[in-house]
Amino acid sequence: MARRFSVGFLVTLALVVLSAVFLGLTRTWWLDKIGRYLVLNEPPCHSDAIVAVSGEDFRRQWAITLYKQGYSRLLIFNLSDSTYFFGRAVDTRKAAIEMAAAQGIPSDSVVLNTDVSSTWEDALATRKTVERLGLGSILIVSSPFNMRRVALTYRRIFSNLPVRITFCSVPAEMEKISLDRWWTKERELQLVNNEYLKIIFYFCKYFI
Repeated sequence: MARRFSVGFLVTLALVVLSAVFLGLTRTWWLDKIGRYLVLNEPPCHSDAIVAVSGEDFRRQWAITLYKQGYSRLLIFNLSDSTYFFGRAVDTRKAAIEMAAAQGIPSDSVVLNTDVSSTWEDALATRKTVERLGLGSILIVSSPFNMRRVALTYRRIFSNLPVRITFCSVPAEMEKISLDRWWTKERELQLVNNEYLKIIFYFCKYFI
């Protein structure tokens, strides 16, 4: 009995060691795959509206760029209630309107959804706007590492609506992030880790 236990233990230990060595030797490959799984970037196509997911200004700026390239004549900006710049509260609604106006976007081409505090609320707010305006297609803009969770969430919220959804990421260089060897950079490492934690949370709470 003791001998069988000893042999079994040694075999298990050997497998663990071999697995650790294999993971170590191939870490660049599988770490790269882990990061790139989060990035979903489909070619933009003409849509009834371009939706900028709530968050950084980069998303709204890229949505405006796509608008000016002729992919839609309507912008939907989803906004949190407020953000902070050097400790001072910023009115996100006013800031978004000013950003669009500075780019020559007519005010009647911009729809604002405010008080959005999560990706789930973002998708719900977008669905209400889509139903209210009778839209048949939307182009979703978000950050590269954030897009996989956005897509999972939007597909869940819009699962019973006949709406074509295209997911178009902000260019990585525009957000000043790198997809290459993300695990060696502090900001990218935090972004990837946070997204996987949130995907797990969304899976458990919303069954995305």
